[in-house]
Amino acid sequence: HGHLTEGDALSKAQAFAAEHSTDTPDARRSFRAALDAFVRYCTQEKGLRGSTMHEYKKIGERLAARPWRGELTWADRLLDTFTDDDLLAVRQELAKAKRSADTVNHYRRVVRGIFGTHRSSPALAWAWMGQKVESEGKLRFYTPEQVRKLVAEAYSTTDEAIYTVATEAGPRLSEIRGLKVSNVDFGVGVLRFEDGFTTNGGHAGNKGRRVRSVPMTANVRSVLAPFCEGKTWNMLVFEHDAKPGEPICGTGLYRRFLSAAERAGLPRLRLHDLRH
Repeated sequence: HGHLTEGDALSKAQAFAAEHSTDTPDARRSFRAALDAFVRYCTQEKGLRGSTMHEYKKIGERLAARPWRGELTWADRLLDTFTDDDLLAVRQELAKAKRSADTVNHYRRVVRGIFGTHRSSPALAWAWMGQKVESEGKLRFYTPEQVRKLVAEAYSTTDEAIYTVATEAGPRLSEIRGLKVSNVDFGVGVLRFEDGFTTNGGHAGNKGRRVRSVPMTANVRSVLAPFCEGKTWNMLVFEHDAKPGEPICGTGLYRRFLSAAERAGLPRLRLHDLRH
């Protein structure tokens, strides 16, 4: 224990050489070197959102830590030693654990980024997992009467406003946290969702990076007015209680939502389901 066999030492030496050589063919790079290159490409050239990169990095590190040959891991392994079966075993593990299609497809993107999509790439064996369409019968939501009960049990006027905006304008949680005064156009009567804030990714645009305009109902207009009054255009509508100027805490908001729903005698939903 604590020592390498001759074969493992050779593999380790090859991986080290691959990482430190400028003319190593892609197929002879180590998994670690290829993963680092993929992360740099996504960050510097594609400019992916911080939350997306956080997920990709987690997946990459999980894969890199998979055991291989004694005390070595996938991080030490050269790309041309991998087979289709190696990658399909990971996919099967995810499917057996009943991970969502989104998760499986995130892994697929990372695997393809590391191994490439040339004709001999083992990543080509990783098939795309189709999304299950949420039928109307499975879509979870509160009725208008249930929403009124939820609002009545809200912890604060801030939560009342958020529940109203979430159900009548349909923003995602990240869009609620990133909503600025400039996005609330009282003159035209619309909300413009163009920014999203996540704890891991910070301000990085909303999902799809498309501006979405939604008409303001009378309720939305009335609940947002006090939170915009006296603020400059670039200030946040909903701010952190203990940290003025910073986005409202998503975890705290979610916990208060669950408590309010319980007090109102409502079924347990995700905060995201309010937009349904």
